[in-house]
Amino acid sequence: MKFISEKEARMLSVFSLEQAEILLEMCEKLKHKVITPEDEKYPDALRNIFDPPAVLYYRGELPNVDTSPTISVVGTRKASQKSLDAATTIGYQLAISGAMVVSGGALGVDSAAHRGAMRGMGKTICVLPCGLTNGYLVENYALREKIVDNGALVTEYPIDTGVTKGTFQVRNRIISGLSCATLIIQAEQKSGAMITARHAKEQDRDVFVYIGDAGSKEFAGCEALVRDGAKSIVSGDEILEDYQNRFSPVIVNNPKKKKVVPQVIQIEMPMAAAVMADVEDKRQIFKGAELTDKDRILSVLSAEPQHFSVIEKETNLSSSAVLAALTELELSAQIRSFSGRRYALK
Repeated sequence: MKFISEKEARMLSVFSLEQAEILLEMCEKLKHKVITPEDEKYPDALRNIFDPPAVLYYRGELPNVDTSPTISVVGTRKASQKSLDAATTIGYQLAISGAMVVSGGALGVDSAAHRGAMRGMGKTICVLPCGLTNGYLVENYALREKIVDNGALVTEYPIDTGVTKGTFQVRNRIISGLSCATLIIQAEQKSGAMITARHAKEQDRDVFVYIGDAGSKEFAGCEALVRDGAKSIVSGDEILEDYQNRFSPVIVNNPKKKKVVPQVIQIEMPMAAAVMADVEDKRQIFKGAELTDKDRILSVLSAEPQHFSVIEKETNLSSSAVLAALTELELSAQIRSFSGRRYALK
């Protein structure tokens, strides 16, 4: 019986053993971890899908997705604020209940889900469509570094492999494969998120959807998935109810969680006013003094969203410094992000 095609066999012989050894040495120097299906750390969830990755490269610590509920959360890059809030809140709810969140590290829904999980002190996995050292999506560089400290960046592509349309589609099968369920937040009929949903169904995974605006083009893909059997939800608890008996611990309807979520995710107007007052105090206290990057950014932000370029100009900071500080401030729930690289105080 032939397990691989002639084309696949030819592809295996493109690189020599010596080249493979050099690649492993480079990974070791870069502190990139490398595992194959022969390793104990390789997730069983991936071993059991069609066309499992022959190798995984990762940074951080790869959580055990086989012993905890692991939910992938994906959606459009150009999400509405309602969808971004939902992704953040659901990511938070999943994490604080003991689940792990997997996504693709893209702008929009992916980033919001990762941030929500980290706010909930949970583990999150970002599956990349390129090598770990590739400069993919510089806007999310600081977020990816945070993910390394709270989970792992994972890819099947070596070192600095670049991004193509094909690598995104191939990557999506790993996102769904690592998870026992996939949640789609805001997806049109033709989108990358719908490809992930298709992979999930082919892998016999559960599919959930969040429909923010029924009947709109932006959620047409989600509504099509519901007609095909997916379950529509509005909270992380609704997802985890299906896994209470399969995994332990899974905490659903935790009273402590319900108290924490509004304080962390849904900051009310009095809190926003308090932040504004604190910023004004900083303006007075630090006049003529050395400000931190975060203080500088807080001093120029207001309740009105401002573009990244304006923040960069007003603070006189480098792009990388602004990105890092904005990520820190968003993770600590002091600011919020909007589409078009705009930011405002909460």
